[in-house]
Amino acid sequence: MRSERGTPRRHARVRGGDQGMSLIEATVVLMVMSVIAAILAPPVRNYVLTTQQAAASSDVENIGAALGRMLDDLGETAVLRDGNGSSAALPPSHATGNRVDMLVTQGEVPALDASAVRPGAGVTDWDDSVNNAAIQMLDYYLVANTPSSLAANAYRTGATMSVTTEFDPDSGAMFNAEHAWRGAYLPGPLGPDPWGNRYAINVEFLERPIGPGPAGNVNDVFVLSAGSNGRIETRFNVDGATSGNDVLYLVSGGTR
Repeated sequence: MRSERGTPRRHARVRGGDQGMSLIEATVVLMVMSVIAAILAPPVRNYVLTTQQAAASSDVENIGAALGRMLDDLGETAVLRDGNGSSAALPPSHATGNRVDMLVTQGEVPALDASAVRPGAGVTDWDDSVNNAAIQMLDYYLVANTPSSLAANAYRTGATMSVTTEFDPDSGAMFNAEHAWRGAYLPGPLGPDPWGNRYAINVEFLERPIGPGPAGNVNDVFVLSAGSNGRIETRFNVDGATSGNDVLYLVSGGTR
């Protein structure tokens, strides 16, 4: 049959490719993708773990350095929950009942490996809960001057001191030279480690120096993350610790 102009009509052909992939072709594609994923999975896992380890190492170092700056300002190596001491004339470390055993950040409480349990009953360990007494949030010391979360327990500040001031050549102004809390030492609330667990510091062993020599401390003071396995393997009271999988930053070393 011809068209009105006498040109033969042509019938369109349906190409086989327009029918989509067959079941066999789809299976082959999935198999290839599975092989590629299996090849890439270990390097990706290693990269993620390396990145997490680096982040945790940076965090514990920054926390430790910030704590060091606070202790320098306070003129004390002891961390206490009441900065006023036993009287206005005595430094805070004379109030022995104010001892804080551990400071922690936000985050889950990690598991405690059996090798890290400190012998004895009723003693402080890494997995103890916050009680705003012996176990407190680190934010109260490095971010806000509210130890035990109570303003009445705040450390003395430069603004509240009545001492002879000194001239600061950098700022061109007078400043209060007496020891006082001059934070914040970190910019904001401290979150968990890369695995969702809290950081912790065994500040129980930050002893105040007595006399001209160094503190008679026999235990290491660490900023600690439980690491990728979520289990703390470092003893709370130890000198020369081996950390296992833990991520540690040494704040104060014990005697060796």
